Amino acid sequence: MRRLETILLVKNRQLRRTARRTRLLNGARRSLWGLLAAGLSLLGMAVLGLSFFYAQLSASLPSVYALESLLDPNDGALTRPTRLYDRTGQVVLLTLENPGITRRYLYLNPAHGEAFSPLLVEGVVALFDPLFWQRSGVRWDHLDDPRPVTLAERLAEDWLMPPDEPPGWQRTLRLRLLGDQIVNAYGKEQVLEWYLNSAPFGHLTYGADSAAQAFLGKPASALNPAEVALLLAALESPALNPLDAPAAALENQQTILLRMLGLGLLDQPTYQQARQAWLELRAPLPVESRAPAFTAQVINRIAEWLGRSRLERGGLRIITSLDADLQSQVVCTMQSQLARLSDPPAALSGECEAARLLPALPLRTPRSAGVWQASAVILDPLNGEVLAFSGDTSPAGESSQQSPHPPGSLQNPFLALAGFARGLSPATLVWDIPLTGEGETADEPPEEYDGPLRLRSALVNDDWAALRTVYAQIGAAALTATAHNLGIEQYRLPVEEDTLLSEGEPLPLLELAHAYSVFAASGTLNGVVSDETGLPQPRWVLRVEDYSGNPLSMPEQTASRTVVSAQLAYLVHHVFSDEAARWRTLGYPNPLEIGRPAAAKSGQAAGGRSSWAAGYTPQAVAVVWLGSEVADAPTPGAFPAAGIWHALMQYLHRNQPVQSWPMPPGVVRVEVCDPSGLLPGDACPSRVNEVFLESNQPGGIDSLYRRFQINRETGRLATVFTPPELVEERVFLVVPPQAQAWARTAGLPLPPSEYDLVQQPSPNPNAQISQPRPFSVVGGQVEITGRAAGEAFASYSLQVGQGINPTAWISIQESTTQPVENGRLAVWDTRNLEGLYVIRLLVVRRDQRVETSLLQVTVDNTPPQVRIPYPVEGQVFTGQSTITLQAEVSDTVGLARVEWRLDGRIIGETSQPPFALVWDARRGEHRLEVIAVDLAGNQTVSEPVQFRVR
Repeated sequence: MRRLETILLVKNRQLRRTARRTRLLNGARRSLWGLLAAGLSLLGMAVLGLSFFYAQLSASLPSVYALESLLDPNDGALTRPTRLYDRTGQVVLLTLENPGITRRYLYLNPAHGEAFSPLLVEGVVALFDPLFWQRSGVRWDHLDDPRPVTLAERLAEDWLMPPDEPPGWQRTLRLRLLGDQIVNAYGKEQVLEWYLNSAPFGHLTYGADSAAQAFLGKPASALNPAEVALLLAALESPALNPLDAPAAALENQQTILLRMLGLGLLDQPTYQQARQAWLELRAPLPVESRAPAFTAQVINRIAEWLGRSRLERGGLRIITSLDADLQSQVVCTMQSQLARLSDPPAALSGECEAARLLPALPLRTPRSAGVWQASAVILDPLNGEVLAFSGDTSPAGESSQQSPHPPGSLQNPFLALAGFARGLSPATLVWDIPLTGEGETADEPPEEYDGPLRLRSALVNDDWAALRTVYAQIGAAALTATAHNLGIEQYRLPVEEDTLLSEGEPLPLLELAHAYSVFAASGTLNGVVSDETGLPQPRWVLRVEDYSGNPLSMPEQTASRTVVSAQLAYLVHHVFSDEAARWRTLGYPNPLEIGRPAAAKSGQAAGGRSSWAAGYTPQAVAVVWLGSEVADAPTPGAFPAAGIWHALMQYLHRNQPVQSWPMPPGVVRVEVCDPSGLLPGDACPSRVNEVFLESNQPGGIDSLYRRFQINRETGRLATVFTPPELVEERVFLVVPPQAQAWARTAGLPLPPSEYDLVQQPSPNPNAQISQPRPFSVVGGQVEITGRAAGEAFASYSLQVGQGINPTAWISIQESTTQPVENGRLAVWDTRNLEGLYVIRLLVVRRDQRVETSLLQVTVDNTPPQVRIPYPVEGQVFTGQSTITLQAEVSDTVGLARVEWRLDGRIIGETSQPPFALVWDARRGEHRLEVIAVDLAGNQTVSEPVQFRVR
């Protein structure tokens, strides 16, 4: 029994061990199968991942089969150089190829046609892809190198890779894949043949045969070893080609010869002979263009998009915005005008139709040979297309560069726009007077200044003193922001800010023309969107086609953006289209008049060596510059440039309908007094119709002209004691204190400030008025004090009569028997009265004698008129450090003071126009009020304006 138990115990132990081993084996089997399954899963996932990755890389790869048509020997892009056309697509402006060099296709195999020099073929393989014949088209050992390594990859990068694809490892892998696909599809011989026919050698040479002809004047089939080395050196460093850098090209040629010797391509005698061989290099021929400055701009813009190599390689047809006929007329008209300015005047070509429209030059126009140049831009304001663009042009021809120049008074429309947006109007009163400090005298004689003007007149006639005052009110930040908003990206202030309006920093003509187009297009800036500023830019290119005529998708999109309200644009346009306003300085007729509605501005800068003319109609904007960079050159005056503008505008509008600009809603016409710009009073000598924003109409009555009673013999102000037969009424211009000195120097009649010396007999101390003072201004309830007493006093009474010599008297104090000793005589209620009055005190004695005392005063019960045109209600300012607060204030008699109250606190006070205050802006919500007090004490508080600074 015990043995059985022992056997069973042993047996159980064996069974447990067997079960344990079985469990271990089963677990191991399961783990092994799990690992195998996991490995297979990972492998599958890797395969799927690689497949997905490959699919992603190759999904948008260009088809390598496009190379067949691109590099077709007879009809491919390779044999068609890029050409630039005018807007019709018919006139060739420029062909991107070396003149006289025809692009030809050569072969590797002489049996197929003219073949490359064998040494050239061997040299390209040995130097640029030594393992070309031994491997596929891809170098997997250079996966981290973003540059093309094999000849097939060079073909792929030049002809197939998108030019805008960003650099990175994905682009590198795609380039490797394309190279491999090209070799697999076409074989290595075809790859090498295509590469030799399309590789860049510099200076517009693509393909070895074009390079051989351009550099050496011979085909690539007939090259000696020295010439082969020269081409290989240019292929390695295209920028150092024999046409652009002959010395460097020859130095590189010697290096290539030595490398060819080391590679076994040359034996020693051949090397020595080639090293010493004389190479007859061709001189570069200029690439001719019908519009060199314009085509240079177009090439630069297309190159930014496609890359210069893609552009120069060929196969593109670029339709530009240029009007070829207009361009030729621009150049020949400028050359004709320059010829007329020569000394002696040169003969004019009879083939330039627009030049026949040049107006005659003034007799005193200076003439000098070879010192002047001219340039011009014409564009369409409705779409921003550049219709004509000439480089710096001399009598000898047009340059490929167009230089910027100081704009001078061509900035006046920008100053006007900034002012009109800040409460000014074309009718705003400005003073063209010397800007001198106390005790200073002006350098210019008084006749050089025009005194009081409407802002309209100052803007079109370049009255600098007046415009500098306006600029001081507006501020540099506002003018700069206005120019930038009009698309002038390069606008900046000069170091000497005083020269801003008369000189300014140089600006390109095209930016000026594009800014002027905003006014021509009623506040809209048109063109193509620029990524840099987001503002539309001028449009140079209408479309780009490949060699098959298929349009390419361009990155620029046409755009139209409102940058100025139609109302403000109309005000600016209305000023600069005012022909009569220009007659004061330009005379009548003048070159800025073209027989149809047009806005224009002429001006000078650089001490008169630069003259400008700019203007527009609804159909076209033209800007013309004429001048000299020679320091001692004579000043041509404004008429030569204006004459060119006149001829070009008449020529380009010859078959176009006459168009104008309708007045937009929100603009009104108001009759005002000239030059105050306020509503006409009875003394206003000149009334004009002026345009205003509907919210900015004048409300005050003109106080610049006033009627005065004068003693015609003494010229002094008449008094009640002046004999009536000597009194006459005259109208005078009342100038502010800052203009008094100029007015006297200029001989301007001023109202007398002193009263007539004709007095009553010695005043009677017992019948005397002490208050108010003689000739004072009173209003409201006026207390009259004085003395009515003395011996034999019976009674006194007070009367008032209107005018210097009243014909009727009104009693203000009935006869009273109570004498007054230096006290109140009466209280005069003047609240319904206005104008000149005489107060008469009558003292009656007991013997019926009557003693009289007379006093002359001016009654003013009309409070000042005051309005805040800028800022407007609810306006929000962003990023401005200073804000010029504007007020319009007027009074019939005279102002005592004008106060500026911001957020309940007085921040400034003035008594003379212009009523403007430059305020250091603070963030937050603000409430502005202007308080005006006149000489009689009448006070007006403007309607408050709420605005915000953030």
